[in-house]
This record gives sequence, structure tokens and C-alpha cells, in this order.
Amino acid sequence: MGALAAAAPAATSAVAAAVAPAAHAAQATTTTAAIPGGAPRPGWTSPVWEVAPFALNQVSLGDGIYKEKRDRMLNYARNYPGTGDLLAGPDRMLHLFRANAGLPAPGTWPGGWDTPNHLLRGHFSGHWMTMLAQCWAATGEEIFLTKLDYMVAELAKVQDALDARNLGRVPGRFGAAVGLSDPHPNQFVTLPNGLTTDLTDATFSAWVNPAAAQANARILTLATSSRVYLALTARVSDAVGPRFAITLDGTGAEQRLDSPVQLALNSWNHVAVTLQGGTGRLYVNGAEVAVATGMTLAPAALGATTSNWIGRSTSNDHALLNAAVDEVQLHGRALDAAEIQALAGGATEVDNAALRARWTFDDEGESAPDASGNGRHATIVGTGYPGYLAAFPEGQFIRIEPPMVQPNSGPNAVWAVWYTHHKIMRGLLNAYDLTGNEDALPILFRMGEWVHSRLSRLTPQGRDSMWNTYSAGEAGSMNEVMAELASHTTDAAQRDRFLAAAKMFTFSTLFNATIDDVDQLNGRHANQYMAPNIGYLRIFEHTGETDYHTAARNFWGMVVPHRTFSNGGAGRSEHFRARGDITSGFTSGSDPRHAETCCAYNMLRLTRNLFFHEPDAALMDFYEKALHNQILSSRRDVDSVTATEVTYHQNMWPGRSRRIGTTVEYSRYGGNGSCCNGTGTESHTKYQETVFFRSADGSALYLNLFIPATLTWPERGFVIAQETAFPAAGATRLRFLSGSGPLDLRLRVPGWARHGYSVAVNGRDQQVDATPSSYVTVSRSWQAGDVVDITMPLSFWVDKALNDKSVQSIMYGPTLMVVRDATPSYREFTFFPQLGLDGDLAASIQPSDASMHFTTHGYLLAPYYVADPVPGQFNSFHPYVKRVEPEVVFRTRTTGVPNDAIRDAAGETFLDRVWAAAPFADHGTFIRQVEAVSKEWFEAGRHTRRQRQDILIAAARSVADF
Repeated sequence: MGALAAAAPAATSAVAAAVAPAAHAAQATTTTAAIPGGAPRPGWTSPVWEVAPFALNQVSLGDGIYKEKRDRMLNYARNYPGTGDLLAGPDRMLHLFRANAGLPAPGTWPGGWDTPNHLLRGHFSGHWMTMLAQCWAATGEEIFLTKLDYMVAELAKVQDALDARNLGRVPGRFGAAVGLSDPHPNQFVTLPNGLTTDLTDATFSAWVNPAAAQANARILTLATSSRVYLALTARVSDAVGPRFAITLDGTGAEQRLDSPVQLALNSWNHVAVTLQGGTGRLYVNGAEVAVATGMTLAPAALGATTSNWIGRSTSNDHALLNAAVDEVQLHGRALDAAEIQALAGGATEVDNAALRARWTFDDEGESAPDASGNGRHATIVGTGYPGYLAAFPEGQFIRIEPPMVQPNSGPNAVWAVWYTHHKIMRGLLNAYDLTGNEDALPILFRMGEWVHSRLSRLTPQGRDSMWNTYSAGEAGSMNEVMAELASHTTDAAQRDRFLAAAKMFTFSTLFNATIDDVDQLNGRHANQYMAPNIGYLRIFEHTGETDYHTAARNFWGMVVPHRTFSNGGAGRSEHFRARGDITSGFTSGSDPRHAETCCAYNMLRLTRNLFFHEPDAALMDFYEKALHNQILSSRRDVDSVTATEVTYHQNMWPGRSRRIGTTVEYSRYGGNGSCCNGTGTESHTKYQETVFFRSADGSALYLNLFIPATLTWPERGFVIAQETAFPAAGATRLRFLSGSGPLDLRLRVPGWARHGYSVAVNGRDQQVDATPSSYVTVSRSWQAGDVVDITMPLSFWVDKALNDKSVQSIMYGPTLMVVRDATPSYREFTFFPQLGLDGDLAASIQPSDASMHFTTHGYLLAPYYVADPVPGQFNSFHPYVKRVEPEVVFRTRTTGVPNDAIRDAAGETFLDRVWAAAPFADHGTFIRQVEAVSKEWFEAGRHTRRQRQDILIAAARSVADF
């Protein structure tokens, strides 16, 4: 079982006078003054991990590009929305929560998706809490804790207010009624089958108290399909009030009764329809408002209806009825006008002998008994539970559950409600984990019980139907927070409930496939299926059930490298493409939206957590690629206190910028309210979290990333600084500032460091086996003043698209170098004729006056992470170029043998295969590689004997050119 490996939080903040200070856990006696905010709180750790992280406040960033990006987000976190009011930002984040709970909600809201009536409102506030927790943990600045404590305290009030709402019956025309649709959790009423059997003459009647002037919301539906039904609608349009319709062939064949009289809003109205022979009559409040003769269809003609509801239509284009409903009756004959008037006048019984069913809703609960005595009991769909906390009504969750399972479109749409819930719970959990806010934990326990109450009543098949619903079923990493929450409770039964709830977020369809390593990602919404894998690891850490670890690891292997762009991102228009498909559509005229920033955020979290179990350098190679390129570039290089300035998508097309038409990616869907705005506030305030790790037993220190940072490690007494000009320089230094004792230093050898990697301690070279994508270990007893110098020469290399190896990105060490140019087609580059024995593309690339900027083929190469530093300007760029190498050549020696036109099964050319073995120690080694590849290609029938001979002669004669 995992546990929160936290010593204690810092002292409580000085919350503004109007705010009740949060209760914080007692501070441990062994704090270290050098650490911002006091003792380390690293958040979740697990005893089954091989390696573990340090707390954010144990690692401080030094000057460099990461700190510059981080500081811009700190400035935003301190000052948003720029009004000078300390609590103005938190109040915006709270506005929609307060409004949903019926509390006073002054001011405004964040914007974007966090706006009134938006289906994702509230998610950004969760990200904001995580941002504030991370900002405080990293800096110890009281302003961040003040804001966070205020938000937690106010959300507790919101939760209390939501717990006080009426979850049961509402006042009715006679006693109690059922309240349908938002804000009440009851959504509609399911009636029993068989209501129309042998029903020719009939009367339907109901009391309705509409809360809104809805179009096409149904009071009553009895249907066998979406085309065969009878329906009583509360309002059709401004010109038509209630409508009764019956049809065997859809709306075009409806036989109708239309009322010119509207139902009064927020008042009780009696509506009735009678059918007798060929005549139908419609009544509103006892008055006949429509009559039609020649209605040839009787209810029995519909057959055995199975979709029988009060308040719901068979069409998702029709909103659920937002009204209170009382005294619904079905008679087996047509009541006369006097009897209808009696019902409208307050009578409840006019002909019990003809009464087939009567629903009065006086009893609490999900059942609505049939008061006629005929046993036709109804079921109320939609139950609310205590502990709910959100910025929208609970009905949103009910609509994604069976039997509705609504998509993310239409008037009853649902959009990723569980995803939103995850962000709120994650933010509160980080408030506790990272700052020690004790007030957050009771809120979370109540939310956790609410989660279990909602999901435990559903079958596994029912939950799968939710999770498999595109976008609407997105749940973030709800399984992660529920598993972590299980470790915080001392109540064993509650722990079991929380862990059971975590498992309920298992996306069974894909989960089972990934366990079997069967790739079914093509066409799936990327984030919907990325995030649960993080939670699978948490469940594995609790239970030891290896399938959860296997699923997460195999999923990672389906994304990396098979669906990963050269910037570390994945997805096109938020969806996975086919395995190995990187470039399709790069030059078409369709949607250019690639590499959603949230995808990189989730893949980084998954990668980091996998590494804790399996410290594989290949995992860290990807981590560096995505962090250094996509995440670092996602924050625009301008200051702002009003918007996050974080990209939504990052376009991989030739000649595109971070503005497509009039849409600026930094503000797509709003500068504060989108999912990527939210994850961006987190990503740019925790750059230091993975620079250093420690072994589980504390005997080893891992250096993972080459970012200027200082580690304070109280348990070992070490303070160690990393000093580097990386990524502009291929070297870094570790300096032991204090502490002494034995320690294994495990130093990462990046996959891009193909030659020249070396380690020196206090000026003495160390014997290390520096294989790319590995870790080397230097063990000794260290003392203050020791210096470790790591050299890893930077070189230019290419990252090839898997499905078209001629489409390539130019990399400099880990940095994606883009071609600055606005032409919407590939730029064509040729490199092989200029290569030296080292195989470095630098032979064709020249440095410019600006750091990390170069020129080649007449174009400027710039780091991808440089993100539009001039306000109003958006730099066009090419992440990929077209490699054109038509002939097998060795420097000036030509062969006449085609190169690009002949490729092996992996899509590689002859010269690709030769130069893949670079660097070469000497020309003789180079010749042996040419001979080996030439022999293979001749034997495979790709080259003729004469072509092979021409290649070997040209390679031999090239000795004078190298």
C-alpha cells in the first residue's frame, strides 16, 4: 500500500483578516531552514518503488530557460487577474461553485470553459489549487498559501451548502411532487412496459410546474422506437404550447393536437389528452384547447412500448423536462369534459374503474408506486448523494450513467464530468499533500464517499458504457486520486470503499487489450485513455495486482515511439492515429491541430511514475524530449497576469505558427479556462520535480535531467548543486556544497549522447561504460567541495518519422530545431555529401550570433522552445523537413547508384544504414561499414553486382576527402 511520505508542512500562512486560517498539520521538529516552506512534503510515494522523488521544496531551480518559464507562471499566480486584490483570483475560481450551491457569488468567473452553463466549468479551479500548492512548495511565499487556504475554506462552505440541498421530493400540487432536471438530481421517470397493450380509447393527464420555457421537452413518452411513439410535449415554440402526437413513422407522420395556449412558468398547470374513436382532444387547465377528428392511430397500434417515460424523449435533440410533476394518470377510456374539469379543479379521482395507473410521488426514494392498485410502479432516474462538490448540478453525472449515457452534444449533453471532478479532487489533495492543509482532507473524504455511492450502484457493464463514450466518458485520473485517498483514511472500511471506487474507473475494453499488448488506440481520444494508466499504477501499488502495472507499461509502449512527434507530443485533433502514423495529413488542407499540450502532461506523469518502478533510461529519454520541447515551448515568452499564455495544440505542419488563421493557440478556448491552460499552470510550476531522484533506500542519487538546480537532502545531510549552461552546452557539473558520506551517483547517459560522454571527479577521469540510454554509476564517499564534471558533447542528428523516413526533424542534443519559414510545404535538405567521419550534421550547419540559433541551406534554425517572445508576432516554423539524398555519394565521390529510390523494409536508404554506425574511428572503420551494408543490400536484391562495385570503389577513393 502506498503512503504519503511527508514529514510535515510549513507553518500556516497569514490568511487575510476576512478569511479563517486553515488548519495545518503540526510541523515536524526536524525541519531544515534552507528548504523553502520547511520540511519536505513530496506527496505520494510507495514502498514498492525502486526510486523515489524529492519534494518540490528540496530542489530549487537555478538561472536558465526553465526558471524563466517558471517565473512567468509564478508572476501570473501571484497577480491574476491583475486588479491588485489578493483574493480576486481565488474569488473568480470560486464564483461558479458558489453559484451552483446557491451562495452569494460576487464578481465574475475565469472564462474559457469556466463560464456559466459550460459543461466543464470548475475544472480550471482544480488546476489552480494544484498550481498554488506547487508554487508555495517551491518558493515558500506566503501569498500562494494565503490564496490556497482561502479556496479550500470556501469550497468547504460550498460542499456544506450542496449537502443541504433538497435531494428528495419537492412541494407538489397535492402533497409532494417529483422535481425533474437541474438543479434537482432527479432527471426523469421510467414507466413500466405494457401501458399501451389493448389501449384504444384513453386519457393521459398530469400536473406540471415548468421551471423553464423549453422547446420539445416531453411530459410523457410511450415508444417502441424513435419513430414509433406517442408523446405529450410541454411546449413546442412561442406559437405552440403543449402538443400531443402519435405516429408509426417519425415526426413527418405524426397525428397531432397543438395548443395555442402556453403553460404558465413556475405555476401548476393541468394538462390532459383524450382519445376516443377517431377524435383527440387536448386540455390545458380544464379548457379544451385543441380537437382533431380523423386520428386513426390508437395507442395499441404502437405495439408493446418499452421506452416509457415522464420527462424524457426518445430523441437526444430534445431536452429533459425541467419541471415538477405531480398526479400523473392513465385511464383506459376517454374522460369527458366535465371529468377533465374536475381533475383540473383539484379532484384526484373521477373513475377508478377505468384507471390503469396513477403516480403521485408522495413517497421518497427511487420508486414511484402506482396508487391505482394495478401494480404499474415507476422508477425515478437520478439520485443525489451527500459529499457532492462541483460547479454544475449533479444531474450531469446522472446523464452519463446508464440508462442515459449521453454524448457531449445536444441539449442533454455531458462533457467529461469525471475529468472535471478529478481536477477538483487532485487540487484539494495537493493542498493537503504539498502544503499540509488539514481542512482539505475532510472535504476529500466526503467527496470520496460520494464517488463510491455514485459508482457502486452501477454494474461493470454499465460503467464500461460510460468510459467508452467519446469525451463524455473521460475521467482523467480519478482512479489515482481515489487510490491515494485510500491511504489517508484510518477507517479500514472506508479505505476499502475508496480502493474499490478506484478500480471502478478501469476502462475495461482498452485495459484488457493493453494487458495482452494488443494495440487498439487508433481513433481513440488520446487524453481519455492516457490518464487512467497513472491510476492503474496506484492500484498496483496498493494491491500488487500486476495486470494494472502491465496495462500501464504496455500502453506507454504503444504511444512511444509509435505515435510520438519529434517534440514529444502525440495526437491529431486530440485523437490517436494508427500505429506508426506520424506524418499523414501534414501537408493537406485539413485540421492542423497536433500535439495537444495536455497529452504531453499526461504522458510525462505516466512516464515518471513508470520510472519509479523501473528506472529505465529510455523512459527518461522520452521524459526529457517531451518536457524540453513540447512543455517548455508551450508557455509563451511574454509576461501576463491575466492569462496563462499556454498553448492548446502545437502544430507539426510545415510553415505553421502558433496562430492558425485568427485562432491563437495560447488563447484557444480562452486564456484561462481550457484543459491545457489548466495543465499548463501545473507543468510550468514543477520543472524541478524530476531533476534528481533517490533510490528507495537512500543509498543512491539519480541525476536525470540537466537543469540548473540545487538539491537539499536533509536525511543524508547533502546539499548538491547542478551548474550547467545546458542545452547550449553539452556539459554539466555537480558540486557538493555540504554533507559527507557514501553515495552512489547514477548519472544519465542520454540517448542522443552518442559519443564523448565522460565523467570526472575533482578533475580525475572516471572509468564508466557510457552506453547511450543508460545510467553510469560513480560510487565513493563524498564530502563538501567535491565536484563531478559530466561531458556529453552535443551534436546535430535527425529524428525520423516512422512512416516516412525521409521526413525528419533536426535535433541538437535533445532540442528540436525548427526551420523558421512560412512556406506551407516541406523544405528540402541534403546532408550526406558534407558528413565527416563523426556523422555530425554540423558540417552543413553554421552558428549564428544568437545562442542556440544556426543557419543551414539558407534558413534559420531556432530552438522549438523559443515561443513568440515579441508581442503580436507569431513565428512560422517547420518542425519537420524533407530529406533529399538522391544518389549514394561519399563526400565528392559519386556512384550513380540511387539512394532515396531504394529502401529496406524499415524505410531506410543505403546511406541511412551506413551513417547510422557513426562516428567512425577512422576511414578503415567507415569502409568496413560500407562493405557490410553493401553486402546485405546485394544479397537482398536491392543492388546489382555492378552497383555494389561502384559503391565500394567510391567509398575507397573517398579517403582523401575525409
